[in-house]
Amino acid sequence: MSHLKFRGLRWIGVLATTVALCAPALAADVELLPNNLLTPTSKEQTKPGQFKKAGPWRVGVSFGGVGNTWIVQMIQEMRHAAAQDKNIGEFIFVEANWQAAKQVADVEDLLTKKVDVLIVGPISSAIGAPLVEKAAKTGIPVVVFGAFGKAMNSTVELVGAGEVFGRQGGEYLRKELDGKGNVWAFRGVAGVEEETLRYNGFRKSIEGSSMKVTKEVFGDWNYAKSKQLCENLVLSGDKVDGIWFSGAEMTRACIDVFKETGKPLVPMTGEGNNGFLRVWKATGVKSVAPQFTPGLGAAMVRAAAALLDGKPLYRSYFSSPPAITQADLDKFYRPDLNDAYWLPSTLPEPTLKELFRR
Repeated sequence: MSHLKFRGLRWIGVLATTVALCAPALAADVELLPNNLLTPTSKEQTKPGQFKKAGPWRVGVSFGGVGNTWIVQMIQEMRHAAAQDKNIGEFIFVEANWQAAKQVADVEDLLTKKVDVLIVGPISSAIGAPLVEKAAKTGIPVVVFGAFGKAMNSTVELVGAGEVFGRQGGEYLRKELDGKGNVWAFRGVAGVEEETLRYNGFRKSIEGSSMKVTKEVFGDWNYAKSKQLCENLVLSGDKVDGIWFSGAEMTRACIDVFKETGKPLVPMTGEGNNGFLRVWKATGVKSVAPQFTPGLGAAMVRAAAALLDGKPLYRSYFSSPPAITQADLDKFYRPDLNDAYWLPSTLPEPTLKELFRR
């Protein structure tokens, strides 16, 4: 090879490297969740370097409440993601027990502690909007969990389930019941935005049908409370042809009630929870299971870290994997893990087996 030709090739390599280094950073380059579990819902992006800050970072998290195993796992996925990032020096998580006044106090305390980024899962937009606004005015980025859109001045918003969750279950019941019959609705925690979105999705899905919601209760996404509520409804003698649930802990509780009382199972909607999948497989109940990944916890931490690292992100993302059907139940059910496992997860296999071993 001639010296001139070698120099030409060398300069081509230098030029390619320079072009790569000068290429604009794109939000699409940041993966918050694998396997297309999170899709951008806006074209608007944060600016590269807008919130860039040298580590170690102090990450503050305010969540509306705990109370069920999905949120417990979501927190575990958050903590795992934070532990994997060497730039996160401190991870502070607080929850408000679904009390508005406590969430206000929690966020104010986190801001007093000078967190570098705030992650917040507001109980509602009315509670969260002024808190997010206050945090944003300090100049820190705010990652919000929930479907609030323009109602909240978030830097990035991550949304899961919501109306799609409710619609998937409602459409299944509508098809299974041929658009008619009496339906019970088991809702989550009253006043929580996610609960309202799921319920709205369900109601929209049965509009124009002859299906009637004859009983409506709030089970708080909790097994024990929902079991008592379901016992009361069964003992009331109210005719039911199908049941819509806003969460799988409640479904599992009601299935147990039907089995214990000898009442024939009716179609019941579920969720991507291993305990529900186990009961679904064992009983053969007619069902469908929308997925609500606790991996959104890890995605929130990764979004916070990306912003502090100066990377651009889309302003909003949505997670809505296909619902699990009877046909692919065996592909998702994990007989080696216990009932508390929710899927899909971002936790590595050894951690899953350690946390959820049967």
